[in-house]
Amino acid sequence: MADTTTKPRDRSAVKPPGMSGLADRDKKPAETKAPVVPATAMPTPETTGTSETPAAPERPGLSWPRSRTPASGGDEPRGAQPGTGMPQRQPVTAPAPSFGPTGKRRSVAAVVILSIVTLGVYGLLWYQRINVEMGDFDPRMHVRPARSTLAVVFAWLLGVLITVAGAARIVLALLGVSLSFDPGFTVLQAYGLLGGILVIPYIELLLPVSVVAIVMTLERVRIVEDRVGRTTDVQLRPAWSVCWLLMPIIGGLIVQASVQRRLNRVWDLSSAPVLAGRLSRL
Repeated sequence: MADTTTKPRDRSAVKPPGMSGLADRDKKPAETKAPVVPATAMPTPETTGTSETPAAPERPGLSWPRSRTPASGGDEPRGAQPGTGMPQRQPVTAPAPSFGPTGKRRSVAAVVILSIVTLGVYGLLWYQRINVEMGDFDPRMHVRPARSTLAVVFAWLLGVLITVAGAARIVLALLGVSLSFDPGFTVLQAYGLLGGILVIPYIELLLPVSVVAIVMTLERVRIVEDRVGRTTDVQLRPAWSVCWLLMPIIGGLIVQASVQRRLNRVWDLSSAPVLAGRLSRL
C-alpha cells in the first residue's frame, strides 16, 4: 500500500511574491575595476613632442577672441610695424595753403604823390582797395573794406571841414562881407585853421574807430606777409607803424609808402615758383 502521507512544506524556502525583488535590490552591485594600462602605452610629453596640457573644450557661443601675437617670420597685419604687430602710424601732412588772386602792384612814389595832389582823396580810395585785395588773396581773412574805410573817411572829412571853415572865413573877410553870427574864431585864427587837413593823422589817433581801423589794416598786411612765408623779423609791426602818425605832415605818407612797398613784395612772392615749393613743405 502506497504511502500517501505528505511531507510538510518548508515555509522558509518559499518566498512570498514581491519579496524576491526587494532582496535583489538590497544586493550591492559588484565593483568594476578600471583596466590597468601599461606604463609604456600611456602618452608622455616626451612622446607627444609638447609640454602643454590639452586645453579644455570651449563652450559654443561663450568663446572670446584671443589676441594674436605674430610669431617671428609669420604673417603680420597690413600696415603693421615690423616685429610688433601694432598698426603703423601714417604721417600727417598739412594741406598746402591756397591763395586767391594777387593784388595790383603799384608804384610807391605814385601813391604818395597822388595822395598829396588830391588832398587825400586818392589815399582813401587806395585804402579801400588794398583791404579788398588782401581779403581776396587770403579767403580765411575776414575783411569788411567798407566799414574800415568809413572809419578813416570820418577823420579825413573832419579835417577837411576845418580847413574849409578857415578858408571861408578868410574869403568873406577879404570881400568885406560881415557875418550875422559870430563864427567863434577871428580872421587871424582862420589862417591857422587852413592847416586842418594836415592834422588828419592826429584826428585819426584821437578817434577810437579810426585808430582801430588803421591798426586792423596794418595787421592784415602782417598776416599776408606771414602767409607767403616771410619771417617774423621782417614782418610789419602794426604798433610801431601807428607811431609814425605822430610825425606832423609826413607821418601818414610814411605809413602809406611802407604798406604799399610791403604789399608789392607779397604779390611778387605769391607768384614766384620758388615759393610754391616752400609752401608745400610747411
